Amino acid sequence: MSLIEIEDLTFSYASQHEPALRNLSCSIEQGSFVGITGLAEAGKSSFCRLISGYIPHFFHGEFSGTVSVAGKDTKETTIGELAERVGFVFENPFDQLTGASLTVLEEAAFALENMGLAREEIRPRAEKSLSQVGMEDLTDRHPQQLSGGQSQRLALASVLAVQPEIFILDEPTSQLDPLGVEEVFDVISEMHRSGYTVIVVSQDLDHLAVHSDRLIVIDKGEIKWDGEPRKVLLQAAEARYPILIPDVLEISRKLRAAGRIPSSPPAPLTVEQAATELYSINTLGSAADAIATGKTSRHSKADSSKQLVFEDVHYDYPTGVSAIRGVSLSLDGGCVCIVGQNGAGKTTFAKHLNGLLRPTRGRVLVGGKDTREYRIAELAREVGLAFQNPDDQLFRSTVEEEVRFGPDNVGASPEEAKRLVTSAIDLMGLEAVREKKPHDLGLSERKRVATASVIAMNTPVVVLDEPTGGQDAEGIELLGHLVGHLVQQGKLVVVVTHDVKFAARHADRVIALHQGRVLLDDDPRTVFAREEALALTHVEPPAVTRLGKMLELDETLLSPEELLAVFARAEDS
Repeated sequence: MSLIEIEDLTFSYASQHEPALRNLSCSIEQGSFVGITGLAEAGKSSFCRLISGYIPHFFHGEFSGTVSVAGKDTKETTIGELAERVGFVFENPFDQLTGASLTVLEEAAFALENMGLAREEIRPRAEKSLSQVGMEDLTDRHPQQLSGGQSQRLALASVLAVQPEIFILDEPTSQLDPLGVEEVFDVISEMHRSGYTVIVVSQDLDHLAVHSDRLIVIDKGEIKWDGEPRKVLLQAAEARYPILIPDVLEISRKLRAAGRIPSSPPAPLTVEQAATELYSINTLGSAADAIATGKTSRHSKADSSKQLVFEDVHYDYPTGVSAIRGVSLSLDGGCVCIVGQNGAGKTTFAKHLNGLLRPTRGRVLVGGKDTREYRIAELAREVGLAFQNPDDQLFRSTVEEEVRFGPDNVGASPEEAKRLVTSAIDLMGLEAVREKKPHDLGLSERKRVATASVIAMNTPVVVLDEPTGGQDAEGIELLGHLVGHLVQQGKLVVVVTHDVKFAARHADRVIALHQGRVLLDDDPRTVFAREEALALTHVEPPAVTRLGKMLELDETLLSPEELLAVFARAEDS
């Protein structure tokens, strides 16, 4: 018998009419590394809850079929018993941290204490798990003072410490900087090599396809594809299925289809593999001749009267942590993306824009006025901020009420409020859920609801903190369209993000923060050409940028389309 057996499983949550999982049958062998992906709200998190026993013991509803873990029926086994075998890292780390621990080390040790382990065993295991995720220097920090990415690492460490037989990780890297993503996947792979069974849900197929030995695509609660990762991704790409196909694989697939390169070797999954495949074509010529380059803005500038200015801004948290150190800059229009490692000060920077935080030293000016001179309610009419964690922002009974709350409270007329709400819901693709409770939605939809509630306020400045985290290809496309729409209206859009592909496609300007200071500040092509400088703040340029550099092209590339244009020009010449 397989370690995990699912037979003819259908499950509907009590609050929903349609099944979240339907006619599901699959088995997972001991020692496997299984990747799970699919569109938002496809049933991926429900799949995790099923194996961990949260369905049906915590999440109730209509359940048919059987699920067994190590020969035990999960319906007949308590969550506590299953937890000794199955470790589950939630999609939202803020839901996992206890709130009862005063330090990071205490949080990592919490489950071990509840297992009744001896004190002399607890501390070494907790410290080891924190070291595995790169948090050994933060053991004394209060969990509530961590960044989103640091919280995600801590949630993973708390499960690693338990050493269960099966690890289930739901979007474990969605809030991590690029180096953090690499480190976490290295840890997960090491667990797999040590004999553990690993199940990872992720939209990050650049990493998941490389590390997993099996990839399952879930669509509307059913298994659509299941097999070797490269084969599954090629099937999805040929079917134009909107998951986030790695750029290097998509470039190779299109060049093979056009007859530009041989179709016999396996398609590449990494930049290095793609460079090896493409380097033999030594007639590419000039990239600068094939693509539009330069520093021209993609968007029109916003009204300069709405300019945001930082004048030698410093911010120290009450604990003494210096989050911003001497930042001086102005934001005067277009789309500005803020990148940097976890803990670099990005969210602290964002909270200064709307006055949630005020500088310890220096000034932040909004429309020429110091934020200290504004009341929070006044600033809310100037700067809208969608939080990294949407659950900190959502509190109304329906999506429509949530989105309408802002316009109603900034003085919009009933007619104007209705128009703004309809537009925001449409822009965020939420029409089908406008009457649903926000907290009944999945994390990706909740993030889009929080974003809609901010843009409905029609502020001159819109700040989005990690909006693409956990989003599928369609969700990211919606966000890209939103950014362009807002900037064309003359708004300034500030996006805090680890998604360098999004920044490369949509930003007019990229600011890289490092330890609370501005490390780089320029247009995307210039910033992403600075690979060594970016490495200081744990940021990697997009895969296609690194591929172009390996191919020794004379211009920095920002998208697969640009590289394909280089090939097309070489073929025509």
